[in-house]
Amino acid sequence: MTSIEDLAARIDELEDRVDELETDTQQLEETVDAQAQTIASQREELSQYNTHTQDLEAKLDAASDHRKHLQQRLYAVGSSDTPTDESTTPTSPLQQLIQLPSKALSKLTANQERARFIAKDIREYATNVPAGFALDSSTIRTVLHAKEGRTPHTQTVTRVMDFLDDLGKEGVKIVKRRGTKRVIFSEHAVSELAETSPASAGGSGITDVVMGWR
Repeated sequence: MTSIEDLAARIDELEDRVDELETDTQQLEETVDAQAQTIASQREELSQYNTHTQDLEAKLDAASDHRKHLQQRLYAVGSSDTPTDESTTPTSPLQQLIQLPSKALSKLTANQERARFIAKDIREYATNVPAGFALDSSTIRTVLHAKEGRTPHTQTVTRVMDFLDDLGKEGVKIVKRRGTKRVIFSEHAVSELAETSPASAGGSGITDVVMGWR
């Protein structure tokens, strides 16, 4: 009789254990379902964020194109009002930027100064390509990291590329291939930049048009 009672008690214990396991399983399933819903929600938010980012990039590109157009018009007006002396006047605002005297450097924005730093030694950083010389975003990031001791933000690299493009006029352009942006300098533009010496600037500062491009 005792063995039967022990067996019955054991069966009761097993049934209780099964109930506990079923409860644990149900709770685990509920947790998995909740996590799946969270993941789905996060994926949806990420998708919306990516769409929003793409929209912002498109607007930024449009604004950059518009700004460049206005800058070109301003530069054209300034050039028509100022007598040109090819022996002393740089042919591009980027050359004027390089020739700035030290006392005028404090008026530059951080990104203008970074663009100037790169343009001064463009042959050292750029790679020779059929179209002239190419400088990709990764190289600019590496140069700025070496200069400042920290990795620049992606937007900083983009702004520096924009300045090189804007101030380099027709001798510089930005292209995007295989998802990588590059600044392409013509051979003539690189030769002019290489021949430009900061010491030759004398007391002449950068034009108001260039100083306004921030």
